[in-house]
Amino acid sequence: MPKNTTTLRSRRLLGTAAAVLMAGGLTAVQAPAASAAAGGTTTDAVNIRAEATTGSAVLGSIPGGTDITVECQTEGEQVEGTYSTHHWGKVTYNGQTGYVSRAYVTIPDAAGLGACDTAEDPAPDPGADRQQVLDRANHWVSQGLPYSMEGYAPGPDADGYKFRTDCSGMVAMAYNLRDQSYSTVNLPEKFSPIAKEDLQPGDIIGNLGPGSAGAAGHVVIFNGWVDDAKTQFRTLEQNGSHGAVALTHTWGNAFWSQQAYRYNGF
Repeated sequence: MPKNTTTLRSRRLLGTAAAVLMAGGLTAVQAPAASAAAGGTTTDAVNIRAEATTGSAVLGSIPGGTDITVECQTEGEQVEGTYSTHHWGKVTYNGQTGYVSRAYVTIPDAAGLGACDTAEDPAPDPGADRQQVLDRANHWVSQGLPYSMEGYAPGPDADGYKFRTDCSGMVAMAYNLRDQSYSTVNLPEKFSPIAKEDLQPGDIIGNLGPGSAGAAGHVVIFNGWVDDAKTQFRTLEQNGSHGAVALTHTWGNAFWSQQAYRYNGF
């Protein structure tokens, strides 16, 4: 199947009414509703995850070449696989119900595949307050969790949801951001620049946005000033040399320590 034919339009199953002129007047004709499920085949081994993101808990795995029923689909993290897509399908396999990336599933007849009812799977709310952000960050710091741009580890949540164990992954974990995989490039979708003088514990400091991918970017969670002159500050962060750690830095002394940001929900 050509790669560009696999991206589907997510839509809810809504019946449409068509009005036709009859001899006795106008009669409403209800169009048939689309089917909510569709058959598919995995193109490679694929994990079943708790949410539509590669950072969520793995519930099971489906071998390549397996025929499955996709109950519905939803938008989530962009995945590059057999195909390139941000659509995920909800499936049940070996008693486990979760989401698989459509990047590894071929669905020959997907025109009627409906959108998942998001009311069934509400996304967790972001961190409710600053202290909660700091407490969540300290969950990794207390473990001295190793730094990795490929690894994942759970936060303190009972569902075992996993976040990437690099600097931006720690920020996502501290704020419990689950709607997509966050990096220094796209964190500005959730955070806005603020003045250095306005920093409060739980805000973040870093170089974010275009050009900050990989080693070109870094972000930390601000945990208070060391001195009244506001030249040195404490952080909770995932650091390439130390892992999850509490450190002290000097403002403006590094390429990433010159701009502060605040979560849009504060």
